[in-house]
Amino acid sequence: MNGMQDKVRSLWVPLREMNLLLPNVAVAEISSYRVPRHCEGMPEWFLGMVAWREHEIPVISLESVCGLTLPLNPVFSRLMVVKSVNPDSRIKHFAIVTAGLPGLIQFGIDTADEVVDDGYDGLKCIVRIGSEQAVIPDLPYLQNLLESCLVDAA
Repeated sequence: MNGMQDKVRSLWVPLREMNLLLPNVAVAEISSYRVPRHCEGMPEWFLGMVAWREHEIPVISLESVCGLTLPLNPVFSRLMVVKSVNPDSRIKHFAIVTAGLPGLIQFGIDTADEVVDDGYDGLKCIVRIGSEQAVIPDLPYLQNLLESCLVDAA
């Protein structure tokens, strides 16, 4: 492969305490923020459920999954609806709260100046591009975490 074929169309997404980088194909939609319907007995990172395309989908705070402070101010927030990575899952989509609109980036192995294993559950690694850095989420981990949480609540 060469040139653009080595690169993946990706989204650079601002969160409150970090940036998120993931393939464009993993995202179904970016929508305006809506306050999730609270669900009793759920962990702090599980913010609740929202209606999306005639379905109820779970909403999470990626920062809180990683053990960081749960963002409290939803001003300028968005819901990034992520597609399931497991076609057999009953969770077909879930939403991550973002701090704004994402930017497009062509990301490849030679794009990152540094890649660091971060040690946080829910994240694959941290990448640095110039003076900016972003986390790459572990989507299978997040989906399994949600599935376990929803099964326990049922």
